[in-house]
Amino acid sequence: MERLAIMGGTFDPIHMGHLRMAHAVQRQLEFDKVVFLPAYIPPHKQKRSDFASWQDRLAMVKLATKEYEDFVVSSLEFDRGGLSYTYDTVNVMQEMWPDADIYLIIGEDSLTQLYTWYRVQDLLRLVYFAAAERPGYEGEAGVERLTRAYGSWAAEKIIHVEVPETAISSTEIRKRLRDEKPIRGMVPLAVEQYIFEHGLYRAET
Repeated sequence: MERLAIMGGTFDPIHMGHLRMAHAVQRQLEFDKVVFLPAYIPPHKQKRSDFASWQDRLAMVKLATKEYEDFVVSSLEFDRGGLSYTYDTVNVMQEMWPDADIYLIIGEDSLTQLYTWYRVQDLLRLVYFAAAERPGYEGEAGVERLTRAYGSWAAEKIIHVEVPETAISSTEIRKRLRDEKPIRGMVPLAVEQYIFEHGLYRAET
């Protein structure tokens, strides 16, 4: 049976930390494919006004992953439209890959908030979570919350994975670009070129 990992995110922009996390998780858990899934309208960020367009974010993810044979990019979130809830996305993914074991890659910072996700109990029954360990976050607190709410089986659906430490964030990249500072090495070169060619994340004038 094929083992499939889904890595969703705003990817605004995608950076080397995302790629290192995906590669580390794939290597340790031996996934056949990692599917990058750019979010169309994340519910918790609907009011933010400084998005790159969905088309630009999708293009950057494709550029960033093109050298990785087992990394694929899905436009499912855009094709579906509307609010972007993980539970709904997973159901569609299971229809697309009915014979695959599906895992969701999340950071441990997201794990601490997992109990707040839409229909999280049903989601835990559908998939496993590969939680990438990041410095400074206490993911176990999130697991304990799920266990108290749903029972010990919920903790068994969380797999902890060590990933290389990185201080890169999309927020910092956008700030550096607004301040006209270099981002070399923070994103793949093709993504850097795309950002400058399309004038993304510049300070408003």
